[in-house]
Amino acid sequence: MLITLTSLLLLVPLSHFFSPLAATMVIPLAAFIAAYVLHDRFWWKWMHLCFLPLLIVCSQFDIQSYWYLLALLLCWFIFGRVMISRVPLYLSNRAALLQLQAIVPAQANFLDIGAGTGTVLNYLAQHRADLSLCGVEYAKGPWLLGKMRLPTKVAWLNVDYKNIDLGAFECVYAFLSSAAMPDLWQQAVQQMRPGTLFISNTFVVPEIPADQMIDLNDWKDGKLFLWRM
Repeated sequence: MLITLTSLLLLVPLSHFFSPLAATMVIPLAAFIAAYVLHDRFWWKWMHLCFLPLLIVCSQFDIQSYWYLLALLLCWFIFGRVMISRVPLYLSNRAALLQLQAIVPAQANFLDIGAGTGTVLNYLAQHRADLSLCGVEYAKGPWLLGKMRLPTKVAWLNVDYKNIDLGAFECVYAFLSSAAMPDLWQQAVQQMRPGTLFISNTFVVPEIPADQMIDLNDWKDGKLFLWRM
């Protein structure tokens, strides 16, 4: 959203050349073009295009202030401390599940970092009985949903993944965000044992080429990146 916020800062100088209505059309379009040039992912481009118009539309309604507080609490319940961690709720799709079923080493202790509602763990529990499964999710809402749906044999933790020893696992999987990858990689390098497998959905480690890339061929151009430690 940095592109959109930067574009919003142009609202004042643009207002000298355009009417307010025209400016609110130019800014989203400029943000969309910038996202396209910078190769932002599919959904970000449309978020840049729609953010300001939706903001203006919502401002026309007489919304009581307590609804904003309720919305904030709901966002915290679902997304946790996303404003600090910069890790939103991403859910692995079926294409990723099928690939993970095939590539996770046999008899491995498997950890899902930022496990959301436990989709990956639930799938692997059904299709890979040889694995020892563990997941960590910090946001309360997704964690509670995962608690209800996951079998008891899955270790399901409501903690910060930074407090987990990655050295206890043969395979670590993460679907976080680009902001989290540098620190997570350093933790993996320090803790994971030689020969173990680190997998990231969609997000790369800066300046560290993956040993293998698997294209998921889905609508969001998803990929799995694999590093052999």
